[in-house]
Amino acid sequence: MTRSFTRRTLMRAAAVGAIAAAVGPRLPTLARETDEISLLAGWNGHTWCGPDTPIHEAVGSLPLKIAHGWDIESQRWTSYAPNTPVNSIGVLRHGQPLLMLLNSDAVWRQPGFRGPLPEPTGLPVGWSFVGWSGLHEPVWTALGTEPFGPVAEALRWNSEYQQWISYAPGESAQQLFAVLHPGDAVWLRMRVAGARWNPAAGIVPADLASRVVPGEITYYHPSLAGGPMFCPPHNRYDPFDPAIAAAVTWPCGTRLRIWRDERYVDVIIQDTGLLGHNHVDLSEAAFQRLAILPEGRVSVLIEVLAGPE
Repeated sequence: MTRSFTRRTLMRAAAVGAIAAAVGPRLPTLARETDEISLLAGWNGHTWCGPDTPIHEAVGSLPLKIAHGWDIESQRWTSYAPNTPVNSIGVLRHGQPLLMLLNSDAVWRQPGFRGPLPEPTGLPVGWSFVGWSGLHEPVWTALGTEPFGPVAEALRWNSEYQQWISYAPGESAQQLFAVLHPGDAVWLRMRVAGARWNPAAGIVPADLASRVVPGEITYYHPSLAGGPMFCPPHNRYDPFDPAIAAAVTWPCGTRLRIWRDERYVDVIIQDTGLLGHNHVDLSEAAFQRLAILPEGRVSVLIEVLAGPE
Protein backbone atom coordinates (compact mmCIF):
# COMPACT_ATOMS: atom_id res chain seq x y z
CA MET A 1 0.00 0.00 0.00
CA THR A 2 1.33 3.45 -0.90
CA ARG A 3 1.21 6.01 1.90
CA SER A 4 0.78 9.72 1.24
CA PHE A 5 2.12 12.48 3.47
CA THR A 6 0.99 16.02 4.14
CA ARG A 7 3.54 18.81 4.27
CA ARG A 8 3.12 18.92 8.07
CA THR A 9 3.87 15.19 8.32
CA LEU A 10 6.93 15.54 6.12
CA MET A 11 8.34 18.44 8.13
CA ARG A 12 7.72 16.51 11.36
CA ALA A 13 9.68 13.60 9.89
CA ALA A 14 12.55 15.93 9.07
CA ALA A 15 12.54 17.27 12.63
CA VAL A 16 12.58 13.76 14.07
CA GLY A 17 15.54 12.91 11.82
CA ALA A 18 17.40 15.98 13.03
CA ILE A 19 16.75 15.09 16.67
CA ALA A 20 17.88 11.52 16.05
CA ALA A 21 21.14 12.71 14.55
CA ALA A 22 21.81 14.62 17.75
CA VAL A 23 22.03 11.36 19.72
CA GLY A 24 25.76 11.19 19.02
CA PRO A 25 28.48 13.80 18.69
CA ARG A 26 28.41 15.96 15.59
CA LEU A 27 31.40 14.75 13.60
CA PRO A 28 32.14 15.64 9.97
CA THR A 29 31.36 13.13 7.25
CA LEU A 30 34.35 12.71 4.93
CA ALA A 31 33.41 11.69 1.40
CA ARG A 32 36.52 9.80 0.38
CA GLU A 33 37.63 6.23 -0.27
CA THR A 34 40.48 4.25 1.23
CA ASP A 35 42.92 1.98 -0.56
CA GLU A 36 44.97 0.93 2.47
CA ILE A 37 44.19 -0.06 6.05
CA SER A 38 46.67 -0.06 8.93
CA LEU A 39 46.78 -3.37 10.81
CA LEU A 40 48.49 -4.17 14.11
CA ALA A 41 50.14 -7.29 15.48
CA GLY A 42 47.44 -9.45 17.07
CA TRP A 43 43.76 -9.60 16.17
CA ASN A 44 42.22 -7.17 13.66
CA GLY A 45 38.65 -6.87 12.40
CA HIS A 46 38.48 -5.32 8.93
CA THR A 47 36.65 -5.53 5.62
CA TRP A 48 37.78 -6.17 2.05
CA CYS A 49 36.74 -3.10 0.01
CA GLY A 50 38.22 -4.16 -3.33
CA PRO A 51 36.70 -6.25 -6.14
CA ASP A 52 36.03 -9.96 -5.67
CA THR A 53 39.49 -11.56 -5.38
CA PRO A 54 40.87 -15.00 -4.39
CA ILE A 55 41.73 -14.73 -0.71
CA HIS A 56 45.33 -15.86 -1.16
CA GLU A 57 45.86 -12.87 -3.47
CA ALA A 58 43.92 -10.40 -1.31
CA VAL A 59 45.91 -11.16 1.88
CA GLY A 60 49.12 -12.46 0.29
CA SER A 61 51.21 -9.46 1.36
CA LEU A 62 50.18 -9.66 5.03
CA PRO A 63 52.06 -11.42 7.86
CA LEU A 64 48.87 -13.40 8.40
CA LYS A 65 48.60 -16.33 10.77
CA ILE A 66 44.91 -17.08 10.24
CA ALA A 67 41.75 -15.27 9.08
CA HIS A 68 38.15 -16.04 10.00
CA GLY A 69 34.99 -15.05 8.13
CA TRP A 70 31.35 -15.53 9.10
CA ASP A 71 28.72 -17.08 6.86
CA ILE A 72 25.48 -15.31 7.77
CA GLU A 73 23.20 -17.83 6.06
CA SER A 74 24.65 -20.93 7.75
CA GLN A 75 25.69 -19.05 10.93
CA ARG A 76 29.12 -20.71 10.83
CA TRP A 77 32.75 -19.63 10.77
CA THR A 78 34.88 -19.93 7.66
CA SER A 79 38.68 -19.79 7.78
CA TYR A 80 41.89 -19.35 5.82
CA ALA A 81 45.47 -20.01 6.92
CA PRO A 82 48.36 -19.37 4.48
CA ASN A 83 50.47 -22.37 3.43
CA THR A 84 48.05 -24.83 5.01
CA PRO A 85 45.06 -26.84 3.73
CA VAL A 86 42.76 -24.63 5.81
CA ASN A 87 40.70 -22.60 3.33
CA SER A 88 36.92 -22.52 3.45
CA ILE A 89 36.71 -18.96 2.12
CA GLY A 90 38.12 -19.15 -1.43
CA VAL A 91 37.11 -15.83 -2.95
CA LEU A 92 37.02 -12.71 -0.81
CA ARG A 93 33.92 -10.74 -1.83
CA HIS A 94 33.55 -6.99 -1.79
CA GLY A 95 32.29 -5.93 1.62
CA GLN A 96 33.30 -9.21 3.32
CA PRO A 97 34.65 -8.78 6.88
CA LEU A 98 37.49 -10.82 8.39
CA LEU A 99 38.93 -11.38 11.85
CA MET A 100 42.66 -11.66 11.19
CA LEU A 101 45.53 -12.68 13.47
CA LEU A 102 48.80 -11.02 12.38
CA ASN A 103 52.36 -11.76 13.47
CA SER A 104 53.40 -8.09 13.09
CA ASP A 105 52.12 -4.65 12.09
CA ALA A 106 51.22 -4.23 8.42
CA VAL A 107 49.35 -2.12 5.89
CA TRP A 108 46.57 -3.86 3.95
CA ARG A 109 46.66 -2.34 0.48
CA GLN A 110 43.46 -2.84 -1.48
CA PRO A 111 42.74 -2.06 -5.14
CA GLY A 112 40.09 0.55 -5.91
CA PHE A 113 36.54 -0.68 -6.44
CA ARG A 114 34.41 0.66 -9.31
CA GLY A 115 31.93 -2.18 -9.83
CA PRO A 116 28.28 -2.53 -8.78
CA LEU A 117 27.68 -2.99 -5.08
CA PRO A 118 26.45 -6.41 -3.94
CA GLU A 119 22.78 -6.80 -3.13
CA PRO A 120 21.91 -6.09 0.53
CA THR A 121 22.28 -9.14 2.78
CA GLY A 122 19.34 -10.39 4.84
CA LEU A 123 20.05 -10.39 8.59
CA PRO A 124 18.56 -13.08 10.85
CA VAL A 125 17.68 -12.65 14.52
CA GLY A 126 20.87 -12.80 16.59
CA TRP A 127 24.44 -11.99 15.64
CA SER A 128 25.78 -11.26 12.15
CA PHE A 129 29.30 -10.16 11.19
CA VAL A 130 29.12 -7.49 8.48
CA GLY A 131 31.53 -5.27 6.58
CA TRP A 132 31.46 -1.53 5.86
CA SER A 133 32.83 -0.37 2.49
CA GLY A 134 31.07 2.99 2.36
CA LEU A 135 32.22 6.51 3.12
CA HIS A 136 33.08 7.84 6.57
CA GLU A 137 29.66 7.83 8.27
CA PRO A 138 28.42 8.46 11.84
CA VAL A 139 27.59 5.14 13.42
CA TRP A 140 24.04 6.22 14.30
CA THR A 141 23.36 7.10 10.65
CA ALA A 142 24.37 3.65 9.41
CA LEU A 143 22.98 1.55 12.28
CA GLY A 144 19.99 3.59 13.43
CA THR A 145 19.01 5.54 16.53
CA GLU A 146 15.76 3.81 17.53
CA PRO A 147 16.11 2.24 21.02
CA PHE A 148 13.79 -0.61 20.02
CA GLY A 149 14.63 -0.72 16.33
CA PRO A 150 15.97 -3.74 14.44
CA VAL A 151 19.54 -3.34 15.79
CA ALA A 152 19.87 -4.14 19.50
CA GLU A 153 23.65 -3.78 19.75
CA ALA A 154 26.75 -3.38 17.60
CA LEU A 155 30.37 -4.28 18.38
CA ARG A 156 33.56 -3.19 16.64
CA TRP A 157 37.00 -4.60 17.44
CA ASN A 158 39.63 -2.03 18.45
CA SER A 159 43.03 -3.41 17.41
CA GLU A 160 45.02 -0.94 19.49
CA TYR A 161 43.32 -1.88 22.76
CA GLN A 162 42.50 -5.45 21.66
CA GLN A 163 38.93 -5.16 22.88
CA TRP A 164 35.37 -4.79 21.60
CA ILE A 165 33.73 -1.33 21.59
CA SER A 166 29.92 -1.27 21.66
CA TYR A 167 27.16 0.96 20.33
CA ALA A 168 23.45 0.66 21.15
CA PRO A 169 20.93 2.67 19.10
CA GLY A 170 19.30 5.30 21.26
CA GLU A 171 22.42 5.78 23.39
CA SER A 172 25.32 8.18 22.86
CA ALA A 173 28.14 6.68 20.81
CA GLN A 174 31.52 6.19 22.44
CA GLN A 175 34.40 8.18 21.01
CA LEU A 176 36.10 4.99 19.79
CA PHE A 177 32.96 3.90 17.93
CA ALA A 178 31.35 7.12 16.72
CA VAL A 179 32.24 6.89 13.02
CA LEU A 180 32.33 3.98 10.58
CA HIS A 181 35.46 4.12 8.44
CA PRO A 182 35.96 2.40 5.07
CA GLY A 183 37.09 -1.13 5.85
CA ASP A 184 35.51 -1.47 9.30
CA ALA A 185 33.92 -4.76 10.39
CA VAL A 186 31.00 -4.87 12.83
CA TRP A 187 29.04 -7.48 14.74
CA LEU A 188 25.30 -6.70 14.79
CA ARG A 189 22.76 -8.25 17.16
CA MET A 190 19.36 -8.09 15.49
CA ARG A 191 16.08 -8.10 17.40
CA VAL A 192 13.91 -9.09 14.45
CA ALA A 193 14.35 -10.69 11.06
CA GLY A 194 13.66 -8.89 7.80
CA ALA A 195 16.19 -6.06 7.92
CA ARG A 196 19.06 -6.11 5.41
CA TRP A 197 22.65 -4.85 5.39
CA ASN A 198 23.99 -2.63 2.63
CA PRO A 199 27.83 -2.49 2.93
CA ALA A 200 27.89 1.12 1.70
CA ALA A 201 24.75 2.49 3.38
CA GLY A 202 24.03 0.42 6.50
CA ILE A 203 20.76 -0.99 7.78
CA VAL A 204 17.83 -1.23 5.37
CA PRO A 205 14.80 -1.70 7.67
CA ALA A 206 12.09 -4.21 6.84
CA ASP A 207 9.45 -1.44 6.86
CA LEU A 208 11.35 0.62 4.29
CA ALA A 209 8.23 1.50 2.30
CA SER A 210 6.72 3.43 5.23
CA ARG A 211 9.61 5.77 5.84
CA VAL A 212 10.30 9.41 5.12
CA VAL A 213 13.91 10.38 5.72
CA PRO A 214 16.06 13.49 5.32
CA GLY A 215 18.63 13.21 2.55
CA GLU A 216 20.37 15.06 -0.22
CA ILE A 217 20.37 15.14 -4.02
CA THR A 218 22.94 15.81 -6.70
CA TYR A 219 22.81 15.22 -10.45
CA TYR A 220 24.69 13.09 -12.95
CA HIS A 221 27.76 14.61 -14.55
CA PRO A 222 26.98 15.56 -18.18
CA SER A 223 29.79 13.28 -19.41
CA LEU A 224 27.74 10.23 -18.34
CA ALA A 225 25.00 10.85 -20.93
CA GLY A 226 24.42 7.70 -22.95
CA GLY A 227 26.35 5.48 -20.56
CA PRO A 228 24.89 2.18 -19.26
CA MET A 229 23.07 2.04 -15.92
CA PHE A 230 23.51 -0.77 -13.43
CA CYS A 231 19.93 -1.91 -12.80
CA PRO A 232 18.12 -4.30 -15.18
CA PRO A 233 17.22 -3.88 -18.01
CA HIS A 234 20.45 -1.82 -18.08
CA ASN A 235 19.05 1.17 -19.93
CA ARG A 236 21.36 4.02 -20.90
CA TYR A 237 21.39 7.24 -18.97
CA ASP A 238 19.24 9.95 -20.53
CA PRO A 239 19.69 13.38 -18.87
CA PHE A 240 16.22 14.40 -20.12
CA ASP A 241 14.43 11.50 -18.38
CA PRO A 242 12.99 12.85 -15.08
CA ALA A 243 12.47 9.36 -13.62
CA ILE A 244 16.15 8.34 -13.44
CA ALA A 245 17.91 8.14 -10.08
CA ALA A 246 20.93 6.36 -8.57
CA ALA A 247 21.43 5.40 -4.90
CA VAL A 248 22.98 2.76 -2.64
CA THR A 249 20.54 3.10 0.27
CA TRP A 250 17.64 1.59 -1.72
CA PRO A 251 17.72 -1.39 -4.13
CA CYS A 252 17.05 -1.31 -7.86
CA GLY A 253 13.44 -0.59 -8.77
CA THR A 254 12.57 1.32 -5.59
CA ARG A 255 10.20 4.22 -6.29
CA LEU A 256 11.00 7.44 -4.43
CA ARG A 257 9.24 10.77 -4.10
CA ILE A 258 11.75 13.51 -3.36
CA TRP A 259 10.43 16.65 -1.69
CA ARG A 260 11.85 20.15 -1.48
CA ASP A 261 9.39 22.40 0.32
CA GLU A 262 6.12 22.03 -1.66
CA ARG A 263 7.77 20.65 -4.80
CA TYR A 264 8.46 16.99 -5.49
CA VAL A 265 9.63 14.63 -8.21
CA ASP A 266 8.96 10.90 -8.50
CA VAL A 267 11.93 8.75 -9.55
CA ILE A 268 12.96 5.10 -9.84
CA ILE A 269 16.32 3.75 -8.67
CA GLN A 270 17.95 2.57 -11.90
CA ASP A 271 21.64 2.92 -11.08
CA THR A 272 24.22 2.81 -8.29
CA GLY A 273 27.52 4.50 -7.55
CA LEU A 274 29.86 5.85 -4.87
CA LEU A 275 27.12 7.63 -2.94
CA GLY A 276 26.56 8.25 0.75
CA HIS A 277 23.65 7.24 2.97
CA ASN A 278 20.29 8.74 1.81
CA HIS A 279 22.11 10.40 -1.10
CA VAL A 280 20.29 10.26 -4.46
CA ASP A 281 21.93 11.18 -7.76
CA LEU A 282 19.27 12.45 -10.20
CA SER A 283 19.09 13.01 -13.91
CA GLU A 284 19.44 16.66 -14.84
CA ALA A 285 15.74 16.76 -15.71
CA ALA A 286 14.70 15.38 -12.32
CA PHE A 287 17.08 17.67 -10.43
CA GLN A 288 15.70 20.73 -12.22
CA ARG A 289 12.18 19.90 -10.96
CA LEU A 290 13.51 20.85 -7.50
CA ALA A 291 16.50 23.13 -8.00
CA ILE A 292 18.72 24.85 -10.54
CA LEU A 293 21.87 23.05 -11.65
CA PRO A 294 24.36 25.54 -10.11
CA GLU A 295 23.07 24.63 -6.64
CA GLY A 296 24.82 21.27 -7.10
CA ARG A 297 23.86 19.60 -3.80
CA VAL A 298 20.50 20.16 -2.09
CA SER A 299 18.95 18.91 1.17
CA VAL A 300 15.60 17.18 0.68
CA LEU A 301 13.08 14.79 2.21
CA ILE A 302 12.84 11.34 0.64
CA GLU A 303 9.60 9.38 0.72
CA VAL A 304 9.69 5.71 -0.31
CA LEU A 305 6.57 5.07 -2.39
CA ALA A 306 7.17 1.39 -3.16
CA GLY A 307 9.90 -1.23 -3.03
CA PRO A 308 11.20 -3.09 -6.06
CA GLU A 309 8.61 -5.13 -7.91
